[in-house]
Amino acid sequence: MRKIVQRLRKLVKLIGLGAIGTLIAAFIVSLRHRIDTPQPLESILPGEAHIYRSQQGHIFYKTLGDDNAPPLVLLHAPAIGASAYEMRKIIGALAQQYHVYAPDLLGFGLSDHPNIDYSAGIYIDFCHEFLTKVVQRPATILACGLSCNYAVITAKRFPEICEQLILISPLALFAGEQVRQRLLAALLALPIVSFFLYPIMATRLVLRFALSRNVTPSQGQVVGADVDYLYATTHQFGAEHAPMALLTEKLSVDASHEFDTLDQPMLVIWGARALHNARSIAGKHSLPEHAEIALIQDAGKSVHEEFPAMIVENIREWSEVGKIKEEKTAPDSTGVVAKKPMTATQEDVAVKKSEVAAQSQQLNTGKTQLSAEVVGVETYCVKCKKKTLMQNVEAVTTKNGVPALKGTCSICGTRQFRMGRI
Repeated sequence: MRKIVQRLRKLVKLIGLGAIGTLIAAFIVSLRHRIDTPQPLESILPGEAHIYRSQQGHIFYKTLGDDNAPPLVLLHAPAIGASAYEMRKIIGALAQQYHVYAPDLLGFGLSDHPNIDYSAGIYIDFCHEFLTKVVQRPATILACGLSCNYAVITAKRFPEICEQLILISPLALFAGEQVRQRLLAALLALPIVSFFLYPIMATRLVLRFALSRNVTPSQGQVVGADVDYLYATTHQFGAEHAPMALLTEKLSVDASHEFDTLDQPMLVIWGARALHNARSIAGKHSLPEHAEIALIQDAGKSVHEEFPAMIVENIREWSEVGKIKEEKTAPDSTGVVAKKPMTATQEDVAVKKSEVAAQSQQLNTGKTQLSAEVVGVETYCVKCKKKTLMQNVEAVTTKNGVPALKGTCSICGTRQFRMGRI
């Protein structure tokens, strides 16, 4: 009995010493975080810098592209160290087709970090305010992660200012992120927890680990410049307020109903590795009539950072198909709109995509144009190692009930498979 008591005492002592050691280490990390704050921070995105004075604070944003081009607003995902920096690999290419706006959301990046009660409503109101007062004309919104929810709700409530949507990895729309328990959320909201937790999450070690989780083998190692930029964004006065609100689920909002009933044209871009919850997506939601899916093989949630060229190409082709719709409803010389279908026919889509793919094929390889029998569906070919037109397309359903397409590569004949519908 005495030996048991002695062992228990030793165990309690070890636990106590471990707790004290952990507390001291956390205090040192927290102290160093405050010593290193603020860090120099400057946007590396190309374009002209602006400041918009919103109701909640100053918003930093950059613009790039022809002023007369269609407007495109890029909304980065809320996260620790988040900013429009995540758009660095696609903004230049998109600016060749659009007049691009790239803001840092309130509480992130170079925008103000006020100590307020952050909520999803603040960002939804910001989207509406930014579109009406800054863009001042109907625009396309490209959103990532949780920002997809804000974009969808904005588009549903104000269709006159949001004419199209491009959603990248919208996991939050499909219940891909579980809501934390109220007890845990309340615990994270305590000031003492924020005092110690955020500095730990903002260390280079943790930031590098977070980035490495989104890196695919094709990307190689995490770039040190990315870690440095994240470190700088997390070490700004007040930078902890919005991320901590995100951790306590204050920034979450259900946009599933708005998504299911949207009327605007929409492109949903997925990374194949991010579709681990495909059963949930297929079972709870049906894509809106005007939605199209693009699936990028070997990509995760940060698909626009992993395969930026493929993202831009998908957006370009999607917008080209959208122009067909506009042509079909354009007024004639008398100002009367012809009574033609509002949506492009499958033949028009096939012809347009065949022309685009053939031009790209000639530029890259110098080969002849593709066959006229090709159906206007594209996906990644593992043998050609690029997107190609799929022929002999057949609609199928997976064992999990997910709609998909299967066929063969129009160039090499390799079997192909793509999630979604035509």
